[in-house]
Amino acid sequence: MKRIDFPVKPHILKYLLVHLKLQRIEGQELVVDDFVLSTTNRFGFALNALLRKPAKSARHEASIEDCTGLLGVNLRNFNGAHYELMQGNLSAYSVFQFNDFVDDNFRAELFWWVKKAVALRSTIKDAIYSFMAFYDIREEDIAFETLRKDVQRNADLAPRKKNQPKGKNFSVNLSRKTGDLSRKTGDLSRKTGVLSHKDTFIAVREQLMKLPLPLFETQFFYAGA
Repeated sequence: MKRIDFPVKPHILKYLLVHLKLQRIEGQELVVDDFVLSTTNRFGFALNALLRKPAKSARHEASIEDCTGLLGVNLRNFNGAHYELMQGNLSAYSVFQFNDFVDDNFRAELFWWVKKAVALRSTIKDAIYSFMAFYDIREEDIAFETLRKDVQRNADLAPRKKNQPKGKNFSVNLSRKTGDLSRKTGDLSRKTGVLSHKDTFIAVREQLMKLPLPLFETQFFYAGA
């Protein structure tokens, strides 16, 4: 069987296990299935784009050391020629970009969750802890303090008066990962008529991030709260 173990960060693994529905109860045991690679969801689409034409980038070598979790990926629907070209090796670039993309979705959903909870008179602390509990994310997976700081900096919960726009020209607090620079880079590359592998994934990622968040599980949770 064609399969790979794809390195992911611990909190990314737990997030994907829920959204890709890879966990099931068999008897009295919890079984984790491989993810059958498919382009019918955003995560499969992104991973497929990265695996089809692996790109090597030395500057990402040091960025995947914390990817200690392994996501089993079944490649039975994957192009056999590309699989042979991989020769069982995954580029650091592909690992870094996939983790970064999923983490963007994870953070966006966290921000949505906290906003909903705060609107229901919850504290930010309790909202983050409930989000972590929903995905079974523990302190050793990703620290609560890391998420709390990210929420305070980027969730836009309470706009400050001094940051309100005055007229047409005003600054926008863009995320470091999905900021305007990345979009401009993708647009510039498209103008050349020939996209590199990296610029192609920038364009793919931009379109995927425009999709509605996969929040059906969290919506169900709040509906029953």
